[in-house]
Amino acid sequence: MAKQKVAEEFRDATPEELAGKRPDDLADLYLRRSKKRETVETLKQHARDLRREMDRQGLTVRKVWLEQRSASKAHVRRVKLEGAMDAVIAGEVKTLAVWKTDRFDRRGMAAIGSALDEFDRRRARLYVLQENLDSSQQGTRIVFAILAERAREEIKDLTLRVTTGKTAARTAGKWPGGRTPYGVRSPKGSGRIEPDPSEYPYARRIADDLLLGRSAMRVAHTLNGEGITTRDGARWDARAITRMVRSTAWAGLLPEKNRLHDEFDQPLDVWVPTDEPVRDVEGNPVVIGKGVVTPGERLRILALIDERVAKIGGGARGKRPHTTFLGGVLTCPRCKGSMTGSGGDRGRMYRCSARAVHGKDVCAGVVVRAERLDAAVEAMWLSHVSALEYGDPGLDAIVRRWAVLHDVERETRRKDVMAALDAAKSRRDKLEHDFYVEGTMAEDRFRFLSAEQTSVIDTLESEATELAREADLSIFFADGQALTEAWQESTMTDRRMLLGCVLKSLTITPPRRQGDPTPIMDRIVPEWVA
Repeated sequence: MAKQKVAEEFRDATPEELAGKRPDDLADLYLRRSKKRETVETLKQHARDLRREMDRQGLTVRKVWLEQRSASKAHVRRVKLEGAMDAVIAGEVKTLAVWKTDRFDRRGMAAIGSALDEFDRRRARLYVLQENLDSSQQGTRIVFAILAERAREEIKDLTLRVTTGKTAARTAGKWPGGRTPYGVRSPKGSGRIEPDPSEYPYARRIADDLLLGRSAMRVAHTLNGEGITTRDGARWDARAITRMVRSTAWAGLLPEKNRLHDEFDQPLDVWVPTDEPVRDVEGNPVVIGKGVVTPGERLRILALIDERVAKIGGGARGKRPHTTFLGGVLTCPRCKGSMTGSGGDRGRMYRCSARAVHGKDVCAGVVVRAERLDAAVEAMWLSHVSALEYGDPGLDAIVRRWAVLHDVERETRRKDVMAALDAAKSRRDKLEHDFYVEGTMAEDRFRFLSAEQTSVIDTLESEATELAREADLSIFFADGQALTEAWQESTMTDRRMLLGCVLKSLTITPPRRQGDPTPIMDRIVPEWVA
């Protein structure tokens, strides 16, 4: 029967409207539409009941306002109610009839009292059908106040139940509901995330392409060229792919959401997901199932995406990745600006960016053949790193920078553990203050809670020590042959990262004259880390 109703609902839908929608999606959409239709029909029935009552009282209905927004939330602007009150204040109507008191307002006696004051000043009245209340009659104001407070308490109880349920679901690590990112689904009633069989192969393919360093725009163009669409049947774009990756549910983690506020710092009914997952008391991300990628893969993809974004003021814009080894690393000796790689008839060259953009009046510039300089810097890097000995401060600095740049997941986990450790120590300090200073806690309970926090602290400190231990790359650096082979097998991105671990800046001195025979190695001025 349910399937028949869904089929009837979408009988006249076009193929474009149904593209990419699964039976479960259509069933959910049908339920939402049915609920909305029932709500509208209920409001219309209330309006008919009120109209009959006004006819019985011999009054003419001049306008009907249908309000579907919450009557209990102070931050919700109820445009229909504002219109009705404006009509009363302007003297356009003398009677405002509502179906029930809690339909008019649920914010307590203060809110409804101020509204009744306005009615008294305008010599108008508020009439409530279900409770048969007329504000123009003596003794009804106290009844309005009691009903308003009762409605307010009912809403507080309802809010408490809903909040408690959501908190319990988050604590238990359950999907809070809503639309899942492309590639995963949440079976109804399970509270878990799992790969969607129809979308997962394409989602995993997107992840693999991004991990290889391909841009979100390039991946989107490839999908569109093959006729692969989003869940809604739309074309892919870079924004859709980036938004999907930033969703923590894509990695099987419970998403954290922030509530937006208006200009008066009042909460709005708008919740924005963040890039961070919900964490337990020990700082661990809450896992709610299996996603398209692992948490570590997601962090690496985000790091690659962020490398392609330039922060400008309060916004951001995309930037092209460097296609040369020393682009953006090499410094012009004349203006101290960066030098970028460019091609031409003579091959790829490094040129002063300021000279290329603004002309020779800004900077005389320097031009050097890229192939020649790249080879010299590679040899210089290999020689410098191979000469470092175990325990050398320079090697320690390289290892630290390499760990941060290369192992994004480890570095992120280290920060999380340190934050959780600080929080646990603060909780223990609070317990000791309540017990020793304030004397507000029983000794048995203090000892139990203190022992519990101490255990958490010991566990976190142990993990923090392990994460802080530097990666053992000394053997790798000490072996010149292994280092050379690793360099040759690395990608351009890895080479630039390895160079950045060792080098703070790199400058090339200008030639003394055209055709200067000075060896290129003698013109390179490096500033090494440590």
